[in-house]
Amino acid sequence: MKNEKMEIKNELLYLFLLILITEIFLDSVFSANLSTSIIIGLVGFIILEFWFAITFDQYSKKKISKYSNVLMKISLRKRFFSYFILPGIFYLSLLVFLYYNRNILLGHFVLGMCMILLLVLFLNVKSSMRKFYTIHIATKAIFDFICITTLYLLLNAFLRIGFSMTEFLLLSFITSFILYLFVLKLHDRFGSLEILVALASSAFVSASLLPFWNRSIFMLPAVGALAFYLIISLWNIRFSGKVKFSDYLAPVLYVIFALALIFTL
Repeated sequence: MKNEKMEIKNELLYLFLLILITEIFLDSVFSANLSTSIIIGLVGFIILEFWFAITFDQYSKKKISKYSNVLMKISLRKRFFSYFILPGIFYLSLLVFLYYNRNILLGHFVLGMCMILLLVLFLNVKSSMRKFYTIHIATKAIFDFICITTLYLLLNAFLRIGFSMTEFLLLSFITSFILYLFVLKLHDRFGSLEILVALASSAFVSASLLPFWNRSIFMLPAVGALAFYLIISLWNIRFSGKVKFSDYLAPVLYVIFALALIFTL
């Protein structure tokens, strides 16, 4: 119990440092030049990656029994993508959003939500590493949500940068395709057929944005994130081996309800 409290304190310490650096980055957006913001953002990126490096080094080895000194080791190659690449992309997408966002309250709200998500990720990754052989199901769900949030942040940033409709739709297609590949990689479903499905799914996300191009800057990224979520939810149901139509109905109804709620705001 004492060890668990100490571990949570360690996560909170890293999170505090990350929040502090990201807050400084957010302030530099309004008061400093681009090079200064890049340096500050790089420091935050290094802090994030350092936590994963330290945690992996600490928990990637385990004795097969208390009577033996033989160690089992988690493969860095198999976990490198999920433990280093994806969280790094998520944090960089947050920095891009904060840089192009000019609403201080919105920036702090998004920063707070992303930091909470990172704390949950920290705790779940450590728990997953104790399972040792596979990434825990709950951790995979957190990674899925990180992909959804990353897409939302980037779509919002693309709009604020001022890309044309064609450029925006192309970027949304490329971004969602890359994130879908990340999801497939995370679930060990990385084959030729799955890549073709990811291409079709990315086209669906991009096409879903077209009817709402003239809507508000908040609605368009929300629609894209919901379309992305819908595909991931359907994939997860399929990956779990479920085949009943009723199993696939819940995420569809949720997206319809969420869209109706967005349109009334």
